[in-house]
Amino acid sequence: MLENLKSRIGDSGDVIVFNKTFENNVLRMLAEDFPEHKNWIENVLGRIVDLAVPFKSFYYYSPKQKGQYSIKKVLPSIAGKGYSGLEISNGGDASMQFFYSNIKHELEDAENIRKNLLKYCGLDTEGMVWIIDELKKLVG
Repeated sequence: MLENLKSRIGDSGDVIVFNKTFENNVLRMLAEDFPEHKNWIENVLGRIVDLAVPFKSFYYYSPKQKGQYSIKKVLPSIAGKGYSGLEISNGGDASMQFFYSNIKHELEDAENIRKNLLKYCGLDTEGMVWIIDELKKLVG
């Protein structure tokens, strides 16, 4: 997984995330578990930009967020698109489904779980692009 991530992220440029604290913690744990990737992970940690900041700081706010700044609240409020209709629609379920599908090798629907995880994670990533596009329109 880290080799794949490394090939896609590379060694330069911003790494945009939504919730820097969470992503930093995950990367630090990975650096502990896979010390051969520690230097690259430390490079990534220094390049992270948190897309949640404008929402967390109330530089942008919509009543549809209901006082929250998670991507699950921000995306529908700014881009009109959201997670409803997905089989997996939150990080907790995604983590559990990923774990379960990787320890139960005889699981009949593992391929379906993977497809649903890819849809969910893909929306997280594409959603950040949509959020940035909408913010660009606002500052024009």
